[in-house]
Amino acid sequence: MINKRINQVKRLISDTVAFLHLKLYIPPENDKVLLISFTNPNLYHRFFYLMVKFYQLSGYTICYPMNFSRFRNLRNKDRYLGLMVREKNFLSINKKNLPPNVIELKDEMFSPDYFVNYFEQQNKQDNVFHVPMSFHPFMYNQGIWDHTINTDRKRFNSIFCYGNFDEQAYLDIKRTEFTVETRTGLLAFFQKKENFISIRGREEVISAGDTLNEKYVFAIKENYGIRMEDIRELLSRFNFYLCCPGVVMPLCHNVIEAMSVGTIPLIQKEYAEVMYPNLRHRTNAVLFKDLNELEHLIHNEIFKYSGQEILTMKNNVLEYYKKYLSPAGMVKNLNQSILEKKLIYLQAEHRSVKFIK
Repeated sequence: MINKRINQVKRLISDTVAFLHLKLYIPPENDKVLLISFTNPNLYHRFFYLMVKFYQLSGYTICYPMNFSRFRNLRNKDRYLGLMVREKNFLSINKKNLPPNVIELKDEMFSPDYFVNYFEQQNKQDNVFHVPMSFHPFMYNQGIWDHTINTDRKRFNSIFCYGNFDEQAYLDIKRTEFTVETRTGLLAFFQKKENFISIRGREEVISAGDTLNEKYVFAIKENYGIRMEDIRELLSRFNFYLCCPGVVMPLCHNVIEAMSVGTIPLIQKEYAEVMYPNLRHRTNAVLFKDLNELEHLIHNEIFKYSGQEILTMKNNVLEYYKKYLSPAGMVKNLNQSILEKKLIYLQAEHRSVKFIK
């Protein structure tokens, strides 16, 4: 009990010092300012941080007036949302000398009901904007999201996949209204194939020569947990990326990381249709409806595309990323949506899924 109290006092002192530093921070003059007038950013946890981080990366000064209570709540309640007040010079809490063309974010402009259009409105996009999925938050926080990658290198004409395939953690999606195949189901599907390979390190890819062509190459986390700074470079060595769903919804950050280097998504149709704009078969993705269609694709189609077809799809993927998924592209589209007074859907992960009827 005494130790708990001591730790509480230490936390209070640490928070007080950090808050005083933030009060004293005066950002440089900037005509591009984002004003946050949000009472409940915790509803959206990591996705709120990511949206605001995109504005910062796009050259905006972030202004978020707050009292000590809200500061402590942000700093200590969510590991990703807390980055907003833990990153050095990320935001200012002083609402002074704001330019006339400030962009303001308010609670009532947003909704966490991210999938309502898909399930109830035939996926119509009139007067709405879906803030897209993005990389893992730490890739932006650690400044490794935009490392230069050679997207023109010779690639393995293979399907690559990486991530956590824990059987218990990734079965929750079966209890939702989504019908996508689970990531453990996709792994089991490919493990039965003769050309399945589970790699245990980066060197197995770097020194493979042509031996990895027309293979199904998996980096399973328990065998090979890829360093975050290596992810995009490794992805850039393959033509195709198998998109596995997240814990409770199709969307997962891995597909965005793959598209950022022009690796073509091999993706289930339902997954592609909750990305906006929807991914299109043989334009900027290879789509399959179910495992039967996936079986047909890998045996009769995907490794038989011409070099020109692969190049066209790769370039389309890079263009899609730049226009819709990059920080500059997302901010441009979100600003336009704000100007047009569209309803903005921002993910809240488990909370968003709970809205599905």
